[in-house]
Amino acid sequence: MQILVFGGTRFIGRAIVARLLREGHKVTLVNRGVSEDPFATRVSRIIGDRREPGTITRAAARREYDAVVDVTAYHETQTAAVLKAFKDRVEHFIHISTAAVYLIREGLLPPFREQDFHGRLRPKQPGRESSWLYAYHKRRCEETLLRAWEEERFPFTSLRIPMVTGPYDYTQRADAYLERIASGGPVLLPEGGLNSWGFLWVEDIAETVVSNLANSVAFGRAYNLAQREALSLRQFVELAAGFLGTKSRFLGVPSSWLDAVGLGTGFSPYTHHHDILLDCRAAEDDLLFRPTPAVRWIEQLVHDFRRRWNGAVQAFGSTRPFELVLARELAKLRLPTFNAVPVSAP
Repeated sequence: MQILVFGGTRFIGRAIVARLLREGHKVTLVNRGVSEDPFATRVSRIIGDRREPGTITRAAARREYDAVVDVTAYHETQTAAVLKAFKDRVEHFIHISTAAVYLIREGLLPPFREQDFHGRLRPKQPGRESSWLYAYHKRRCEETLLRAWEEERFPFTSLRIPMVTGPYDYTQRADAYLERIASGGPVLLPEGGLNSWGFLWVEDIAETVVSNLANSVAFGRAYNLAQREALSLRQFVELAAGFLGTKSRFLGVPSSWLDAVGLGTGFSPYTHHHDILLDCRAAEDDLLFRPTPAVRWIEQLVHDFRRRWNGAVQAFGSTRPFELVLARELAKLRLPTFNAVPVSAP
């Protein structure tokens, strides 16, 4: 099949393209050409900024595509431009969305279901405007696609994903914990690391996209993709420490304390004010989605980390000296809440 991918060189897009190539598909990438591209002559390329109308026009005019996979639409105008260019010209359009679309809905409790998308939105909260706007515009992307399906039967599928983990994650979110654990700690966990995630292994989304390119059952619908297990941040770091074979110290600290001393929680990118858990039964039924168990992907993540790590704490590392000072001060308090708990391999 001829597949067009918007993005395709970083993390999620890279995994999708690699899987497409392994399955023998012909792939064309549309991106700005500024990120490392590992695919050499195995793909065709259209270099340009998708925000410029000419880029989309050139992409649509290059050839006929069986499917389009959009990894990089963050604003409804970007989605609208693609819809206009590819109307009646593509068999399936797959939009990579986000679980964040649920987080600005009012009154929701996890696990979030696809039908929970519709409803009143929460207002923006001071200090969290950027995350609210990200979720809002991703929602608008989906709404644009849904209208196109209802009015013109444009064949789209939206995949709502939570925090994704795996090799080549340029965000270095997992590395922020793995580096601190591997260095012997201590690792500060805001609110004890008790917020829960339905993480998603990057190869699982690639597998789902590639195996459903021609699945007409999924047209006009959105699906949640996530692991089956609810995994807290604390459980994630404990399992990772076990596979690293490191006896690390984990210190639970109230976020209010971290804010009061000027550290904040930015050093802990998996800290979140919500439990982000998704109901994925629809994807299991319609897309034959079968997520990788958490213990297995954490072991693979640690294996990849061992191969790459240079021995330094660099990911989200600018605050590391302050973290160490704070950990020493907390240890002096001798409060049971902040006891250093060694973790051994599972």
